[in-house]
Amino acid sequence: MEASLMAKVGLVGGMGPESTLNYYQQLTSKYEKIHPKSYLPIVIDSLDVYHMLDLEEKGQKILLVHELLTSIQKLQAAGADFAALTANTPHMVFDELQTASPIPLLSIVDSVVEAIRDKKQSVVGLLGTKVTMTNPFYKNKLVKKQIKVIVPNEVQIERIHEIISSELELGIVKQSSRKYLLNVISQLKREAHIQGIILGCTELPLALTASDIDIAVYDTVQLHVNTILKKLDADTN
Repeated sequence: MEASLMAKVGLVGGMGPESTLNYYQQLTSKYEKIHPKSYLPIVIDSLDVYHMLDLEEKGQKILLVHELLTSIQKLQAAGADFAALTANTPHMVFDELQTASPIPLLSIVDSVVEAIRDKKQSVVGLLGTKVTMTNPFYKNKLVKKQIKVIVPNEVQIERIHEIISSELELGIVKQSSRKYLLNVISQLKREAHIQGIILGCTELPLALTASDIDIAVYDTVQLHVNTILKKLDADTN
């Protein structure tokens, strides 16, 4: 297959840098396994995670859409055929972005919903930033598919957000924080009878893996990467 015929992936990255690296590593390694001695073309526009979190937490959707759309336009100018946001929280404005975007966008939420439906589960937990856990963008999509989503209590939401923003975004994984997250998941399983847990922040896989948890784990980076690879092969073929 000639490189000139290969579709180019665009990533809106930096939200945060650690998960952007994870996306890049997974995409390149998985693609090479499918297509030996071949690496896919990727272009990344890296944004400031803390600036984006500030816009998200303050609910400044117009500015958030503007920043993300500008990034997508840069990716298009660099030759990207389609794009993905390498973070869950910005998906709070995904519908607006999709409408305005000059190139197709692949939703991380859609990837997760499809995976939950494949497992035929009806009650799942959701961990992520405070905005992701309290904003309805996940719930709205899941409810339409008859899937109930459970989030931690208010105190836990604040602590989980702190772990993400002050530790995981910096690539810091504390065993005490990892234990806290696992305890929250155990509580949701015990009290809300969740069948699976969505790692709804792309930094959470730095601290948690499927082997740590005795219910289904929906790693949003892994699921999104698989969707990107499917799209890539469909566009290339």
